[in-house]
Amino acid sequence: MIQRIYIKDFAIIRETEVLLKNGLTVITGETGAGKSILLKSLGIALGGKSDKTDVRSGQSQSVLEAELSDQQIYRRLISKGGRTRSFINDEPMTESDYRDTVQSLADFHGQHEQQYIMNAHTHIDFLDRFCKAEKMVEKIDTIYSQLVVNIHALEEAKAKLENASNEKELLQFQVQEIEAISPEIDEDMALGKEFKRLNNMDELVSTVQRLNQSLTEHDHSIYRQLSSALNELESLSKYDESILSFIESIKQASVSIQDASADLTQYADSIENDPNRLQEVEERLHAIESLKRKYGGSLEAVQDFINSAGEKLKELSGLNAKINELESEQKLLIHQYQISADSLHNQRSKMANTISKQIEDEMAKLNMPGATFEVVINAKSETDSPINKESVGVKFGPKGYDQVEFFLSANPGEISKPLTKVASGGEVSRIMLAIKSVLKKSDPVETLIFDEIDSGISGQAAEKVAEALVDLSTEKQVICITHLPQIASKADHHIYVHKSIKNEQTDVMVRYLTESEKVEAIAELFSGESISVEDISSAKRFRSQARG
Repeated sequence: MIQRIYIKDFAIIRETEVLLKNGLTVITGETGAGKSILLKSLGIALGGKSDKTDVRSGQSQSVLEAELSDQQIYRRLISKGGRTRSFINDEPMTESDYRDTVQSLADFHGQHEQQYIMNAHTHIDFLDRFCKAEKMVEKIDTIYSQLVVNIHALEEAKAKLENASNEKELLQFQVQEIEAISPEIDEDMALGKEFKRLNNMDELVSTVQRLNQSLTEHDHSIYRQLSSALNELESLSKYDESILSFIESIKQASVSIQDASADLTQYADSIENDPNRLQEVEERLHAIESLKRKYGGSLEAVQDFINSAGEKLKELSGLNAKINELESEQKLLIHQYQISADSLHNQRSKMANTISKQIEDEMAKLNMPGATFEVVINAKSETDSPINKESVGVKFGPKGYDQVEFFLSANPGEISKPLTKVASGGEVSRIMLAIKSVLKKSDPVETLIFDEIDSGISGQAAEKVAEALVDLSTEKQVICITHLPQIASKADHHIYVHKSIKNEQTDVMVRYLTESEKVEAIAELFSGESISVEDISSAKRFRSQARG
């Protein structure tokens, strides 16, 4: 339900706010006062098309805002340059997301408005709600989703099977190549260090031998020089005992040099100058680096590759079994879908005539005698489809295989045509009123808005339209512009639109009428601006009958 509409700088409306109520609300006013503009602004606020010419003259933008009973606020800003920005609760939205959100909040029935039920794709949903078949559709939707996944998986498995031989041969070659070398994690780093050592063997040996000479073996080695220094210091220590601390430090240094020399000698003796080992290391390093280049750049990546290749080979080896399993599953899903779709088709076909007859009865009440309404249920043939209707493959989807569309013949003798092709205007509004009257309990839209609902009718037909609107308003919020006293007199609420010009500025005033003002407004509908005593009397009688 729409609770409030706020309009600023739109067309001739400077600024107005209208609190909308439940039940039946009529809008009346003098010609050109802005009644249709009021509904147009509401339509744009709820996703309708806008134009830069809608911005009030002299202003930079229009602001249109609709607040619903759940306190959601839908706002659209139309700039003078033609740009439209949309917001929900102050959060900016893309135009497509905004329209998707608001498309079922209100149903507009007017000469230039897009109508929810005038979209042929929605007809199947209306029929299903009338049939109370939502659970059947939900079941089919679930089976369909599973079937789509199965079909994709089966196609993928079969495609893999076609390439399995070459792929399997390649994977086996790659696995054998890696396993032939069988590198260990971090082996490349260890081999790199060994290669450096083996490749610089001569330099290592010669340098160690030379250093040993300098440390201990040469006549003027560091060790011998330290020994000489110790002898001299020991001679001096008899004159100054403090020198003893220096002697101890030099002794420790001398021992360290001897230890280092011994370790270097042992290191040099342990080095084996093996040209064969150097070649082995170099060749293995080359082989490992080759694997790394081919399979990911590191030994970890090589290991990951061989693991995934093993899983892939296992999968390829089991493809035939997987395909058999998927084919069995698909056969079962197709069987389940076929049974459910056939059952839903029968339910739709069974109820189609019932809903058609009820809508025709409503149209007859609305001054459309002889009009016929038809629910056409077809299926599109599709040769390769696994789903059949009467032994013929048909296109299928989450709602079954039926293609549903409403057809109408507004006058006796005319051929029925798709409802979406019927001319707009008051006639369409009455057709929609008939449909809404039948479908009101299953229609998801809570607010119905009619413009020109009374076009071309009067007398008893007008009375019937009024009664239909009242009946509809027991289930929905109904708002309509009317020129008929029969309709206005039955309204729960009456909005009057008045245009004024002050200082060469046009403004529109929108307000609810009091009970006495309602009588005057109804009388005005009888004869125009000049209201006679008889008009007032008739208006009171109409209003009294409506309330009694």
